[in-house]
Amino acid sequence: MTSITIPITTSIATSRAHCLAGGLAALVCLAVFGVSLVAPAQAREPAGKSSVAGKSQVKAKTASKTGRSSSGTSGKKKGKVAKGKTARIRVAPGETFEFHRPGSLDVKIVEPNKKGATGLGTAAAAQSHADTAELLNTYGFPIASIRSADHLPEAIQARWDRTGVPLSSLSLLIKEAGGPVILAINPTTPRNPASVMKTLTTWSALNRLGGSFTWNTRAYIDRRARFDVSQAMRTPLYIKGGGDPALNYEGLREMIRAIQAKGLRHLSDVVVDRSLFAPIFTDPGEFDGSPERPYNANPDAMMVNLGAIMLNFKPDRQAGNWTVSFEPDIQNPPVTGHLGLTSGACSKSRTGSELTDMIESEEGRSLHLKGNLSSACGAFSFYRLVGSQSYMFSSIFERLWTAEGGTISGVIRDGLVPDRAVMLETRRSPPLGQVIQTINKYSNNVMAKTLLLTLGEQLYGAPATFEKGSQAVLDTLKKQGVNIGGYTVVNGSGLSRGGRITAGGQAQMLDSIWSSALRDTFIDSLSVTGVDGTMRRRLTDQAVRGRGHFKTGTLGNASALSGFVTAANGKTYILVSLVNDAAALNTKSFVDAIVQWLIAQ
Repeated sequence: MTSITIPITTSIATSRAHCLAGGLAALVCLAVFGVSLVAPAQAREPAGKSSVAGKSQVKAKTASKTGRSSSGTSGKKKGKVAKGKTARIRVAPGETFEFHRPGSLDVKIVEPNKKGATGLGTAAAAQSHADTAELLNTYGFPIASIRSADHLPEAIQARWDRTGVPLSSLSLLIKEAGGPVILAINPTTPRNPASVMKTLTTWSALNRLGGSFTWNTRAYIDRRARFDVSQAMRTPLYIKGGGDPALNYEGLREMIRAIQAKGLRHLSDVVVDRSLFAPIFTDPGEFDGSPERPYNANPDAMMVNLGAIMLNFKPDRQAGNWTVSFEPDIQNPPVTGHLGLTSGACSKSRTGSELTDMIESEEGRSLHLKGNLSSACGAFSFYRLVGSQSYMFSSIFERLWTAEGGTISGVIRDGLVPDRAVMLETRRSPPLGQVIQTINKYSNNVMAKTLLLTLGEQLYGAPATFEKGSQAVLDTLKKQGVNIGGYTVVNGSGLSRGGRITAGGQAQMLDSIWSSALRDTFIDSLSVTGVDGTMRRRLTDQAVRGRGHFKTGTLGNASALSGFVTAANGKTYILVSLVNDAAALNTKSFVDAIVQWLIAQ
């Protein structure tokens, strides 16, 4: 039984209400019972107390003129509802309630007896009242029933029922952008969002640093630099890493050309300063036992090409094997083994994960090629990690410096730029607004981690740490009014077993984005249904293609989708779906059906 009290001046005589004739199907009508006051401004305000022993006392006050909910503040006068207006309650069919107590609306709900009933709609009914109270108390969301469609198709409910996933594993929240909630299930339950976590990192950085923020990689020389008779510099060239997550092979080549154009071609030592970031190293095989996969790369203040190398394979039928070349074309990369050439149908997976692993030897860790592959697969490529970020930068820098006609007589080593050094050259990154497109559309983990470190360093000073970055994200969201209860950020990428957010909090963040001047920049960074990024193969039908902008999230036991849907009726809807379950991946078709349904409104 749930008791909700809303101040009201209207007297009400009825003692029973049902959904409108031909109204919502069980999932919507039971998962959300809407409380709406037909008045010039909707009355909604979270109470200061949460539900206790199955009862919720929810107080409301007049919202702002914009219609958006606001946080409660002690000492402010309560809003009034216009006298003579009508109060309207929407509840599930068959549920009984009564009005009493003059001057207020006190609704006592008794859930209907549904012995033996099964399915998503029935299961949602068991928790619908608590979810409604949570939405009001925890997030301050206005509650209303769907007005643009009179039912949720049974086919969508059936898709959920076929997944075999219990409703307790699902958090789902749908609402109009800047408007009322349409549907909510378990909105306050903390769940692992997988790569949807990247939206917290990218939005917080965009909000705090701005879309035009850039990273700078700088080269220095000693102001007392010494040269020999051949014009070779005897003092080191210093390279200061700026944490640029987008610095690639071509970008470093341009920087090297600019340095050499100033007359510096022959070097002794090269000192690389990585001190902007604290030492951030974890075993790249710790997360899933695949230390060679690029998504497991460690972030670094002086990272180039994301620390990965591309392997290009071509079948050599005459030699009976596969030839392999590398980009960047570094000298003697630590790669062992080979691929055998066979005939027949191609059985290679899309990622080629079965063709490589990492092995340990006396010389250290190396990438190992293994197995046989049919020539029918044709030429193909994939990225792999073959060494540390330090190794990759040193190898690429040396290869490029010498390819441009320079020489290095000493070593490339880590160190610090001395105070007496003077700046020689700066390489500026693309702007943040562009960089987050790669992070969100293609779910790049090491770039997201690097961005989190940058945010922490910019807000709280060097050296950057994950702890500073995580705190920066939480502080940013809290300032925007997002309820961060139950949140854990970890490394900002979602590649973690410990990350947690809530569907309600995520929807609050998306609402904040919707009302921001940076809205278009952020939404442009999301993957577009049937068009690009991680959504390019999902929802490709002409009717839905291009109408959804989402961040996806996938781990072995987590499946998530978060973003915006543009419906046929011109409205924009916020959709957040978080599933944590061993069979979580089975729920993608259910969520896609929800998107299709919203687009059709």
